[in-house]
Amino acid sequence: MKLDRDEQEMLDGRRGEAQRRAMEGLVQLGEAFGAEDMVRIGYAHIHPGMALYAQDVELLEDLVKIGAKVVVPTSANVMNVDTENWKLIGTPENLARLHMRGVRAHQALGAVSAMTCTPYWAGHWPSWNMHMTSIESGVTVFCNSVLGAKSNRDGFFSVYAALTGRYPRFGYHLDENRVGTHHVKVEAKLDTITDYSCLGFHLGKIVGTDVPVFSGLAAKPSLDELDALGAGLATTGGVSMFIVPGTTPPFTSVEQAFAGKKPREELVVTQKDIDAVYTGFGNTPRGGPVDFVHLGCPHASFQEMQEYGRLFAGKKKADGVELWITTSRAVRALADQEGITKALRESGAKIITDTCPMSCHFARTTSPDDDIKLPPPPMSTMVVDSAKQAKYVRDMIQCETLLTDTASAVETAVTGRFVPRH
Repeated sequence: MKLDRDEQEMLDGRRGEAQRRAMEGLVQLGEAFGAEDMVRIGYAHIHPGMALYAQDVELLEDLVKIGAKVVVPTSANVMNVDTENWKLIGTPENLARLHMRGVRAHQALGAVSAMTCTPYWAGHWPSWNMHMTSIESGVTVFCNSVLGAKSNRDGFFSVYAALTGRYPRFGYHLDENRVGTHHVKVEAKLDTITDYSCLGFHLGKIVGTDVPVFSGLAAKPSLDELDALGAGLATTGGVSMFIVPGTTPPFTSVEQAFAGKKPREELVVTQKDIDAVYTGFGNTPRGGPVDFVHLGCPHASFQEMQEYGRLFAGKKKADGVELWITTSRAVRALADQEGITKALRESGAKIITDTCPMSCHFARTTSPDDDIKLPPPPMSTMVVDSAKQAKYVRDMIQCETLLTDTASAVETAVTGRFVPRH
Protein backbone atom coordinates (compact mmCIF):
# COMPACT_ATOMS: atom_id res chain seq x y z
CA MET A 1 0.00 0.00 0.00
CA LYS A 2 1.02 3.57 -0.62
CA LEU A 3 1.41 5.41 2.70
CA ASP A 4 1.94 9.12 3.24
CA ARG A 5 4.62 10.39 5.63
CA ASP A 6 2.36 10.45 8.70
CA GLU A 7 1.09 6.94 8.03
CA GLN A 8 4.60 5.60 7.53
CA GLU A 9 5.76 7.19 10.78
CA MET A 10 2.87 5.53 12.58
CA LEU A 11 3.72 2.17 11.04
CA ASP A 12 7.41 2.57 11.93
CA GLY A 13 6.52 3.19 15.57
CA ARG A 14 7.79 6.77 15.64
CA ARG A 15 4.43 7.92 17.06
CA GLY A 16 4.12 5.33 19.77
CA GLU A 17 3.33 1.67 20.13
CA ALA A 18 -0.45 2.14 20.03
CA GLN A 19 -0.44 3.82 16.63
CA ARG A 20 2.14 1.36 15.34
CA ARG A 21 -0.05 -1.57 16.30
CA ALA A 22 -3.16 0.08 14.87
CA MET A 23 -1.53 1.05 11.58
CA GLU A 24 -0.03 -2.39 11.19
CA GLY A 25 -3.50 -3.92 11.49
CA LEU A 26 -4.99 -1.43 9.02
CA VAL A 27 -2.24 -2.07 6.47
CA GLN A 28 -2.88 -5.81 6.71
CA LEU A 29 -6.60 -5.18 6.23
CA GLY A 30 -5.96 -2.94 3.24
CA GLU A 31 -3.60 -5.41 1.59
CA ALA A 32 -6.13 -8.21 2.07
CA PHE A 33 -8.76 -6.17 0.19
CA GLY A 34 -6.47 -4.70 -2.44
CA ALA A 35 -6.57 -1.11 -1.18
CA GLU A 36 -4.07 1.20 -2.86
CA ASP A 37 -3.88 3.76 -0.06
CA MET A 38 -5.61 5.14 3.03
CA VAL A 39 -8.44 7.62 3.47
CA ARG A 40 -8.67 10.16 6.29
CA ILE A 41 -11.71 9.48 8.44
CA GLY A 42 -13.74 12.08 10.33
CA TYR A 43 -15.64 9.84 12.75
CA ALA A 44 -15.51 6.36 14.29
CA HIS A 45 -18.12 4.23 16.04
CA ILE A 46 -16.12 1.61 17.88
CA HIS A 47 -16.19 -1.65 19.78
CA PRO A 48 -17.55 -1.22 23.33
CA GLY A 49 -15.75 -4.08 25.05
CA MET A 50 -18.27 -6.85 25.73
CA ALA A 51 -17.87 -8.55 29.10
CA LEU A 52 -19.95 -11.52 27.94
CA TYR A 53 -17.11 -12.46 25.62
CA ALA A 54 -13.89 -13.62 27.23
CA GLN A 55 -11.05 -11.06 27.34
CA ASP A 56 -13.05 -8.50 25.32
CA VAL A 57 -12.69 -5.69 27.87
CA GLU A 58 -9.00 -6.47 28.23
CA LEU A 59 -8.46 -5.71 24.53
CA LEU A 60 -9.30 -2.07 25.21
CA GLU A 61 -7.43 -1.95 28.50
CA ASP A 62 -4.29 -3.24 26.78
CA LEU A 63 -4.46 -0.32 24.35
CA VAL A 64 -4.85 2.13 27.22
CA LYS A 65 -1.74 0.68 28.88
CA ILE A 66 0.38 1.52 25.84
CA GLY A 67 -0.92 5.09 25.66
CA ALA A 68 -3.62 4.80 22.98
CA LYS A 69 -5.79 7.87 22.26
CA VAL A 70 -8.44 8.42 19.61
CA VAL A 71 -7.68 11.19 17.12
CA VAL A 72 -11.17 11.70 15.64
CA PRO A 73 -14.63 12.09 17.23
CA THR A 74 -15.45 8.62 18.50
CA SER A 75 -18.48 6.92 20.05
CA ALA A 76 -18.94 3.42 21.49
CA ASN A 77 -21.51 0.81 20.56
CA VAL A 78 -23.97 -1.01 22.85
CA MET A 79 -22.60 -3.22 25.61
CA ASN A 80 -23.99 -6.00 27.81
CA VAL A 81 -25.03 -3.84 30.78
CA ASP A 82 -26.98 -0.70 31.63
CA THR A 83 -24.06 0.66 33.60
CA GLU A 84 -26.23 3.11 35.57
CA ASN A 85 -29.15 0.79 36.34
CA TRP A 86 -27.66 -2.69 36.26
CA LYS A 87 -29.51 -3.83 39.38
CA LEU A 88 -32.83 -2.82 37.81
CA ILE A 89 -32.46 -5.42 35.08
CA GLY A 90 -30.95 -8.19 37.20
CA THR A 91 -27.39 -8.06 35.89
CA PRO A 92 -24.88 -10.19 37.81
CA GLU A 93 -22.73 -7.80 39.83
CA ASN A 94 -19.40 -9.16 38.59
CA LEU A 95 -20.56 -8.66 35.00
CA ALA A 96 -21.55 -5.07 35.77
CA ARG A 97 -18.23 -4.33 37.42
CA LEU A 98 -16.31 -5.76 34.49
CA HIS A 99 -18.27 -3.46 32.20
CA MET A 100 -17.40 -0.45 34.35
CA ARG A 101 -13.79 -1.19 33.46
CA GLY A 102 -14.79 -1.00 29.79
CA VAL A 103 -16.36 2.40 30.33
CA ARG A 104 -13.23 3.66 32.06
CA ALA A 105 -11.12 2.34 29.19
CA HIS A 106 -13.19 4.32 26.69
CA GLN A 107 -12.82 7.43 28.79
CA ALA A 108 -9.06 6.91 28.88
CA LEU A 109 -9.00 6.50 25.10
CA GLY A 110 -10.89 9.78 24.70
CA ALA A 111 -14.01 8.16 23.25
CA VAL A 112 -17.56 9.16 24.16
CA SER A 113 -19.20 6.41 26.21
CA ALA A 114 -22.39 6.70 24.18
CA MET A 115 -23.03 2.94 24.37
CA THR A 116 -25.70 3.02 21.69
CA CYS A 117 -26.44 1.44 18.31
CA THR A 118 -27.96 4.76 17.14
CA PRO A 119 -25.22 7.32 17.81
CA TYR A 120 -26.77 9.65 15.21
CA TRP A 121 -29.74 10.26 17.56
CA ALA A 122 -27.13 11.17 20.18
CA GLY A 123 -25.58 13.89 18.00
CA HIS A 124 -22.95 11.94 16.05
CA TRP A 125 -24.02 12.93 12.53
CA PRO A 126 -21.28 12.37 9.93
CA SER A 127 -21.78 14.46 6.83
CA TRP A 128 -22.03 13.68 3.14
CA ASN A 129 -18.73 12.37 1.70
CA MET A 130 -17.13 12.00 5.14
CA HIS A 131 -15.11 8.81 5.45
CA MET A 132 -15.83 7.01 8.73
CA THR A 133 -15.74 3.59 10.31
CA SER A 134 -18.27 1.61 12.32
CA ILE A 135 -18.45 -1.68 14.17
CA GLU A 136 -22.28 -1.59 14.14
CA SER A 137 -23.94 -2.74 10.92
CA GLY A 138 -27.00 -0.55 11.47
CA VAL A 139 -24.81 2.54 11.86
CA THR A 140 -22.95 1.67 8.67
CA VAL A 141 -26.09 1.30 6.57
CA PHE A 142 -27.75 4.43 8.01
CA CYS A 143 -24.70 6.62 7.49
CA ASN A 144 -24.08 5.34 3.95
CA SER A 145 -27.71 5.42 2.86
CA VAL A 146 -29.24 8.39 4.66
CA LEU A 147 -26.35 10.74 5.41
CA GLY A 148 -24.10 10.00 2.44
CA ALA A 149 -21.07 9.27 4.60
CA LYS A 150 -18.71 6.47 3.54
CA SER A 151 -18.24 3.39 5.69
CA ASN A 152 -17.73 -0.36 5.54
CA ARG A 153 -18.93 -2.88 8.11
CA ASP A 154 -15.94 -3.05 10.44
CA GLY A 155 -15.01 -5.14 13.45
CA PHE A 156 -12.22 -4.21 15.83
CA PHE A 157 -10.56 -2.34 12.96
CA SER A 158 -12.91 0.52 13.83
CA VAL A 159 -10.82 1.01 16.97
CA TYR A 160 -7.59 1.07 14.98
CA ALA A 161 -9.09 3.63 12.61
CA ALA A 162 -10.09 5.84 15.54
CA LEU A 163 -6.51 5.71 16.89
CA THR A 164 -4.91 6.70 13.57
CA GLY A 165 -7.58 8.70 11.74
CA ARG A 166 -7.02 6.43 8.74
CA TYR A 167 -8.73 3.52 7.01
CA PRO A 168 -7.86 1.56 3.83
CA ARG A 169 -9.56 2.82 0.68
CA PHE A 170 -11.75 -0.11 -0.38
CA GLY A 171 -15.41 -1.12 -0.36
CA TYR A 172 -17.83 1.76 0.17
CA HIS A 173 -14.96 4.23 0.47
CA LEU A 174 -14.79 3.96 -3.34
CA ASP A 175 -17.47 5.79 -5.33
CA GLU A 176 -17.48 3.02 -7.93
CA ASN A 177 -19.03 0.69 -5.35
CA ARG A 178 -21.67 3.17 -4.22
CA VAL A 179 -24.15 2.32 -7.02
CA GLY A 180 -27.27 0.22 -7.16
CA THR A 181 -27.40 -3.48 -8.01
CA HIS A 182 -31.07 -4.47 -7.49
CA HIS A 183 -34.17 -2.42 -8.32
CA VAL A 184 -36.83 -2.97 -5.65
CA LYS A 185 -40.37 -1.94 -6.53
CA VAL A 186 -42.46 -1.72 -3.37
CA GLU A 187 -46.11 -2.52 -3.93
CA ALA A 188 -46.86 -3.26 -0.27
CA LYS A 189 -48.49 -0.57 1.88
CA LEU A 190 -46.07 0.46 4.62
CA ASP A 191 -47.97 2.09 7.47
CA THR A 192 -45.57 1.78 10.42
CA ILE A 193 -41.91 1.84 11.31
CA THR A 194 -42.19 -1.91 11.93
CA ASP A 195 -43.41 -2.39 8.35
CA TYR A 196 -40.17 -0.78 7.12
CA SER A 197 -38.27 -3.10 9.43
CA CYS A 198 -40.04 -6.05 7.79
CA LEU A 199 -39.31 -4.70 4.30
CA GLY A 200 -35.60 -4.70 5.09
CA PHE A 201 -35.78 -8.09 6.79
CA HIS A 202 -37.47 -9.64 3.75
CA LEU A 203 -34.98 -8.18 1.27
CA GLY A 204 -31.72 -8.68 3.17
CA LYS A 205 -31.62 -12.41 2.53
CA ILE A 206 -32.31 -11.81 -1.17
CA VAL A 207 -29.80 -9.06 -1.98
CA GLY A 208 -27.04 -10.30 0.36
CA THR A 209 -24.18 -7.80 0.31
CA ASP A 210 -25.45 -5.79 -2.66
CA VAL A 211 -27.09 -2.35 -2.94
CA PRO A 212 -30.88 -2.26 -3.36
CA VAL A 213 -32.50 0.79 -4.96
CA PHE A 214 -36.08 1.49 -3.88
CA SER A 215 -39.01 2.87 -5.82
CA GLY A 216 -42.72 2.82 -5.06
CA LEU A 217 -42.53 4.01 -1.47
CA ALA A 218 -45.77 5.88 -0.78
CA ALA A 219 -44.11 8.99 0.61
CA LYS A 220 -40.69 10.27 1.55
CA PRO A 221 -39.75 7.99 4.47
CA SER A 222 -39.03 9.48 7.89
CA LEU A 223 -35.62 9.12 9.51
CA ASP A 224 -37.01 6.46 11.88
CA GLU A 225 -38.47 4.50 8.96
CA LEU A 226 -35.15 4.66 7.10
CA ASP A 227 -33.35 3.54 10.25
CA ALA A 228 -35.67 0.54 10.58
CA LEU A 229 -35.29 -0.33 6.89
CA GLY A 230 -31.50 -0.35 7.12
CA ALA A 231 -31.49 -2.36 10.36
CA GLY A 232 -33.68 -4.99 8.73
CA LEU A 233 -31.48 -5.20 5.63
CA ALA A 234 -28.35 -5.58 7.76
CA THR A 235 -29.94 -8.32 9.88
CA THR A 236 -30.77 -10.94 7.27
CA GLY A 237 -28.12 -9.81 4.79
CA GLY A 238 -24.77 -8.10 4.65
CA VAL A 239 -26.23 -4.90 3.22
CA SER A 240 -24.11 -1.83 3.96
CA MET A 241 -25.91 0.62 1.70
CA PHE A 242 -29.31 1.11 0.10
CA ILE A 243 -30.51 3.92 -2.13
CA VAL A 244 -33.80 5.81 -1.96
CA PRO A 245 -33.60 8.35 -4.81
CA GLY A 246 -34.36 11.81 -3.52
CA THR A 247 -33.17 10.84 -0.04
CA THR A 248 -29.79 9.13 -0.39
CA PRO A 249 -27.10 11.67 -1.38
CA PRO A 250 -26.42 12.40 -4.21
CA PHE A 251 -29.01 10.29 -6.05
CA THR A 252 -32.10 12.02 -7.41
CA SER A 253 -33.43 9.27 -9.69
CA VAL A 254 -33.44 5.51 -10.13
CA GLU A 255 -31.44 5.89 -13.33
CA GLN A 256 -28.71 7.84 -11.56
CA ALA A 257 -28.57 5.23 -8.79
CA PHE A 258 -27.55 2.60 -11.36
CA ALA A 259 -24.95 4.86 -13.00
CA GLY A 260 -26.45 4.25 -16.44
CA LYS A 261 -26.33 0.45 -16.16
CA LYS A 262 -29.21 -2.01 -16.02
CA PRO A 263 -30.14 -3.44 -12.61
CA ARG A 264 -28.80 -6.91 -11.95
CA GLU A 265 -32.29 -7.92 -10.88
CA GLU A 266 -35.78 -6.43 -10.65
CA LEU A 267 -37.61 -7.31 -7.42
CA VAL A 268 -41.20 -6.65 -6.41
CA VAL A 269 -42.27 -6.59 -2.75
CA THR A 270 -45.94 -7.32 -2.15
CA GLN A 271 -48.13 -7.15 0.93
CA LYS A 272 -47.82 -10.93 1.18
CA ASP A 273 -44.04 -10.57 1.62
CA ILE A 274 -44.46 -8.13 4.52
CA ASP A 275 -47.17 -10.27 6.13
CA ALA A 276 -44.90 -13.31 5.96
CA VAL A 277 -42.25 -11.61 8.11
CA TYR A 278 -44.78 -10.95 10.87
CA THR A 279 -46.22 -14.45 10.77
CA GLY A 280 -42.75 -16.01 10.63
CA PHE A 281 -42.19 -15.29 14.30
CA GLY A 282 -43.78 -17.31 17.08
CA ASN A 283 -46.77 -19.58 17.47
CA THR A 284 -48.67 -17.82 20.25
CA PRO A 285 -52.23 -17.11 19.05
CA ARG A 286 -54.05 -13.80 19.33
CA GLY A 287 -54.79 -13.25 23.01
CA GLY A 288 -52.11 -15.68 24.20
CA PRO A 289 -50.22 -14.72 27.39
CA VAL A 290 -46.87 -12.90 27.22
CA ASP A 291 -44.45 -11.95 29.97
CA PHE A 292 -42.01 -9.52 28.28
CA VAL A 293 -42.49 -6.60 25.88
CA HIS A 294 -39.58 -4.67 24.40
CA LEU A 295 -39.62 -1.39 22.46
CA GLY A 296 -36.63 0.48 21.06
CA CYS A 297 -34.61 -1.53 18.54
CA PRO A 298 -32.51 0.06 17.20
CA HIS A 299 -32.21 2.36 20.24
CA ALA A 300 -35.21 4.70 20.19
CA SER A 301 -35.04 8.23 18.84
CA PHE A 302 -36.61 11.15 20.70
CA GLN A 303 -39.56 11.04 18.29
CA GLU A 304 -40.11 7.37 19.10
CA MET A 305 -39.95 8.14 22.83
CA GLN A 306 -42.63 10.77 22.27
CA GLU A 307 -44.75 8.17 20.46
CA TYR A 308 -44.36 5.68 23.31
CA GLY A 309 -45.45 8.37 25.74
CA ARG A 310 -48.54 9.11 23.65
CA LEU A 311 -49.48 5.45 23.35
CA PHE A 312 -49.06 4.74 27.07
CA ALA A 313 -50.79 7.95 28.25
CA GLY A 314 -53.16 7.10 31.12
CA LYS A 315 -52.37 3.38 30.87
CA LYS A 316 -50.37 0.89 32.94
CA LYS A 317 -48.74 -2.34 31.95
CA ALA A 318 -50.38 -5.55 33.12
CA ASP A 319 -49.11 -7.29 36.23
CA GLY A 320 -46.60 -9.98 35.36
CA VAL A 321 -45.38 -8.25 32.19
CA GLU A 322 -41.81 -6.96 32.08
CA LEU A 323 -41.70 -3.83 29.89
CA TRP A 324 -38.41 -2.46 28.57
CA ILE A 325 -37.84 0.63 26.46
CA THR A 326 -34.23 0.96 25.28
CA THR A 327 -32.61 4.16 24.08
CA SER A 328 -29.35 6.10 24.30
CA ARG A 329 -28.31 8.18 27.28
CA ALA A 330 -28.53 11.34 25.19
CA VAL A 331 -32.10 10.67 24.05
CA ARG A 332 -33.11 9.65 27.56
CA ALA A 333 -31.79 12.97 28.87
CA LEU A 334 -33.99 14.84 26.39
CA ALA A 335 -36.97 12.65 27.28
CA ASP A 336 -36.27 13.27 30.98
CA GLN A 337 -36.34 17.01 30.35
CA GLU A 338 -39.71 16.78 28.62
CA GLY A 339 -41.26 14.55 31.30
CA ILE A 340 -41.61 11.61 28.92
CA THR A 341 -39.56 9.11 30.89
CA LYS A 342 -41.36 9.99 34.13
CA ALA A 343 -44.71 9.25 32.51
CA LEU A 344 -43.44 6.02 30.96
CA ARG A 345 -42.07 4.82 34.28
CA GLU A 346 -45.43 5.55 35.87
CA SER A 347 -46.92 3.23 33.26
CA GLY A 348 -44.57 0.52 34.49
CA ALA A 349 -41.83 0.73 31.87
CA LYS A 350 -38.14 0.34 32.60
CA ILE A 351 -36.12 2.88 30.61
CA ILE A 352 -32.86 1.10 29.76
CA THR A 353 -29.72 2.56 28.18
CA ASP A 354 -26.36 1.13 27.05
CA THR A 355 -27.80 -2.29 26.18
CA CYS A 356 -30.91 -4.19 25.02
CA PRO A 357 -32.43 -7.64 25.65
CA MET A 358 -30.45 -9.53 23.01
CA SER A 359 -27.17 -7.82 24.01
CA CYS A 360 -27.45 -8.22 27.79
CA HIS A 361 -27.07 -11.16 30.17
CA PHE A 362 -30.21 -12.80 28.76
CA ALA A 363 -28.23 -14.05 25.75
CA ARG A 364 -27.51 -17.78 25.64
CA THR A 365 -24.92 -17.62 22.85
CA THR A 366 -22.02 -15.94 24.64
CA SER A 367 -18.65 -17.00 26.05
CA PRO A 368 -18.42 -15.33 29.48
CA ASP A 369 -15.50 -15.72 31.81
CA ASP A 370 -15.82 -18.74 34.08
CA ASP A 371 -16.58 -16.62 37.15
CA ILE A 372 -19.61 -14.95 35.52
CA LYS A 373 -22.67 -17.11 36.10
CA LEU A 374 -25.61 -16.03 33.97
CA PRO A 375 -29.11 -16.47 35.40
CA PRO A 376 -31.69 -18.10 33.11
CA PRO A 377 -33.65 -15.57 31.02
CA PRO A 378 -36.72 -14.45 33.00
CA MET A 379 -39.18 -14.77 30.12
CA SER A 380 -40.93 -17.43 28.11
CA THR A 381 -42.54 -15.18 25.47
CA MET A 382 -41.23 -11.81 24.30
CA VAL A 383 -43.12 -9.36 22.08
CA VAL A 384 -41.12 -6.83 20.04
CA ASP A 385 -41.85 -4.23 17.34
CA SER A 386 -38.60 -4.70 15.38
CA ALA A 387 -37.85 -7.51 12.93
CA LYS A 388 -34.17 -7.17 13.82
CA GLN A 389 -34.84 -7.67 17.50
CA ALA A 390 -37.27 -10.50 16.79
CA LYS A 391 -34.57 -12.48 14.97
CA TYR A 392 -31.88 -11.88 17.56
CA VAL A 393 -34.13 -12.58 20.53
CA ARG A 394 -35.21 -15.84 18.93
CA ASP A 395 -31.63 -16.82 18.06
CA MET A 396 -29.76 -15.54 21.12
CA ILE A 397 -32.23 -15.65 24.02
CA GLN A 398 -34.00 -18.64 22.50
CA CYS A 399 -37.49 -17.90 23.75
CA GLU A 400 -40.84 -17.64 22.00
CA THR A 401 -40.64 -14.39 19.99
CA LEU A 402 -43.59 -12.47 18.56
CA LEU A 403 -43.48 -9.49 16.19
CA THR A 404 -46.13 -6.80 15.99
CA ASP A 405 -46.36 -3.06 15.35
CA THR A 406 -45.61 -0.52 18.08
CA ALA A 407 -49.21 0.38 18.94
CA SER A 408 -50.12 -3.31 19.22
CA ALA A 409 -47.02 -4.00 21.33
CA VAL A 410 -48.16 -1.29 23.74
CA GLU A 411 -51.63 -2.82 23.82
CA THR A 412 -50.00 -6.20 24.49
CA ALA A 413 -48.10 -4.75 27.45
CA VAL A 414 -51.26 -3.21 28.87
CA THR A 415 -53.43 -6.33 28.51
CA GLY A 416 -50.78 -8.99 29.07
CA ARG A 417 -52.12 -10.76 25.98
CA PHE A 418 -50.62 -10.85 22.50
CA VAL A 419 -52.15 -8.34 20.08
CA PRO A 420 -51.17 -8.90 16.43
CA ARG A 421 -50.59 -5.84 14.30
CA HIS A 422 -53.67 -3.85 13.35
